Amino acid sequence: MFRDPEGQVVRSLSWSPASRLRPWNDNEVEAANGYEITNVDAREAAAMKAVAFANNDVAVVAWTFGGKLQGCLGFAVYRIDVRAGTETCLPAVATFSGQQATPGRTTADDPVQKFFWKDVYANRGGTYKYKIVPMTGSPGNLQPMPYGPLISNQVQLSPQYGSLSAYFNRGILATQATAHVLTDGSPAGSMVDKLKARITQPGDPLRVDLAGQMIEALTTLSDEAANGGEVFCALYEFQDPELIDHLARLKDKVNVILSNMPGAADGQKTNDTYAAQRQQIRASGANVIDRFMPSGHIGHNKFQVLDKDGPQAVLFGSTNWTSNALCAQNNNTILARSPEVAAAYKAYWNRLKADTNPPGEGGKARQASDFRSGNAKALPSITLEDGSGTLNLWFSPNTPQARGKAHGQEEKVPPDMTEVFDAIAKAQQAVLFLAFEPGSPSIVGAIANALKARPSLFVRGAVTASQAAGGFYTAIHGGGTEGKPAKRQKGDPPLPEDFRVIRAVGVSKDDAFGQWEAELNQAGHAIIHDKIVVVDPFSDNCVVITGSHNLGYTASYNNDENMAIIRGHRAIAEAYAAHCLDVYDHYAWRYWLNADKETAWHFLATDDTWQDGYFSADNQVKSAELSFWLGSTPAADSLPTPNDTASARARPALQAATGGIAPAIGPHSVAAHRDGQTRRPPRPSRKPPGPTSGRKTS
Repeated sequence: MFRDPEGQVVRSLSWSPASRLRPWNDNEVEAANGYEITNVDAREAAAMKAVAFANNDVAVVAWTFGGKLQGCLGFAVYRIDVRAGTETCLPAVATFSGQQATPGRTTADDPVQKFFWKDVYANRGGTYKYKIVPMTGSPGNLQPMPYGPLISNQVQLSPQYGSLSAYFNRGILATQATAHVLTDGSPAGSMVDKLKARITQPGDPLRVDLAGQMIEALTTLSDEAANGGEVFCALYEFQDPELIDHLARLKDKVNVILSNMPGAADGQKTNDTYAAQRQQIRASGANVIDRFMPSGHIGHNKFQVLDKDGPQAVLFGSTNWTSNALCAQNNNTILARSPEVAAAYKAYWNRLKADTNPPGEGGKARQASDFRSGNAKALPSITLEDGSGTLNLWFSPNTPQARGKAHGQEEKVPPDMTEVFDAIAKAQQAVLFLAFEPGSPSIVGAIANALKARPSLFVRGAVTASQAAGGFYTAIHGGGTEGKPAKRQKGDPPLPEDFRVIRAVGVSKDDAFGQWEAELNQAGHAIIHDKIVVVDPFSDNCVVITGSHNLGYTASYNNDENMAIIRGHRAIAEAYAAHCLDVYDHYAWRYWLNADKETAWHFLATDDTWQDGYFSADNQVKSAELSFWLGSTPAADSLPTPNDTASARARPALQAATGGIAPAIGPHSVAAHRDGQTRRPPRPSRKPPGPTSGRKTS
């Protein structure tokens, strides 16, 4: 049964369990294109569909034909450019045995033998749909099958989701492309040295590619303050020349609480790694409050509040103000154009200042009892001004005392982590996460407990710290004591890992083979620096947890931190899910290569047995991954009239028309709810897509 966007039944089709994968005729395909398939039988309703979701950096598409397709050798995936009216078949990765991986090969030549694919070649700002075509035949002689094709919903690669804008960089160093750039025959030197020389230079192509739109994100509010207003920052690492320059232009309109970071500068140990940059920003006229932390504590915040006759917007996330954070780590940033959210961060900024003695040059953090108790009080939930979701904010430290060296099982759960653990425990569909070094206890144990309580849960996570991945393995499979890995000794072999939670590892010189060369895995301690948990992203009860907080006890007990728990914002949840799965998927194959090189690399299957990992002999879904995609329904199509200039920067005319905020996507848009009436999106076009173009090279 098909319902059009107005909810009217326009055509009825039915399947029997034995025949629901019969080929559709052309009339049925045309009738279904662009419409929601519904039926009293939920299995039939989900039989054939493709869903796409995106963020500002990558698009992900997933699909199902409702069961195993006899004779299917995989899927050709096409990007439909909505504006240009063209189709592009996405590039292939693997080949059949005996075939050469020559340039220009696409998924029509070497089909995708899985049920989701990511498009890293899509242009930012572009608006796309995806077409999925099952392929049969034999290697070198493939033809489309008579099922489908499936056409996904429309997505736009944009950071904007109304009151919130979400940015993700492209800071994965462990790629063949980056390896080629850094080993291009230039003068001798390590890949790390070459990388650092380039990513500190504004405008360098490698810097621009790896940072993506993160530079735009971190400079937006300071640039807006130049037209009247001031900014209030609380920062930890502070080095990038371009970011500092944007801030320095504001002179005395900058108020920055700048923590110290122990480390090395010019080959010497120091308690203040960025002392030179501290003097630079102070010399520009900025009001700098030094906040030097005691040993075992860090001033880990990285947020900025724009104040124009009161707080107007705030930027927060995992991204430090360094070239490495922009280009050599995975990071995320949220820009919230919400006076209420901004006011909460400004109030915390004021508490940080009051807790610093003296609140100026040479100030030391006290983390006094009144500061801690103020942070421990749960703030009222904030409903975003456009009604797209709610935020619960937590600030640290929020325990009565700092964490001692000895802490046992009776250690009290911090109030912010109590809410995080509760959100994870209530997951019904999926938990996706990216983390740096969460420590223990942390989200890792909570996610393992949730999976044991609900084995059907789709869990995927990637971390920098091997101890975190090992801790998940131990919690799931046993070993160690009290659910923790045994204490590590020098020379011990690596901890075992479960494929669902892996540490980020690139292709090493020992793993390199064929045309694959050794990759640069990291240019510092962090590889994945995100602090993200996404719960049930395709549900109205979705949760996104992000901020500076490393998602473990130590951050709550000892550090200056901030954490946002975003509920019910489907568009943001889908954007974060796309990021998590992009990063996980990148490192997953490298994990298999590291774990079992002999079986990690293999050619495409020449028959349909590749589907056996997804379906049982009686055609029932047995894969948690496929169940995850079967349950996915995108929140909305992209903006019906794409906007080339979409940006988180101020747009006075547009904001005046929408009550001071930018329009969001789909059902979150102000226009869709004006005067209390929900307006349905325009009827989707069923005009056939244009001709297929060649492989995209940009």
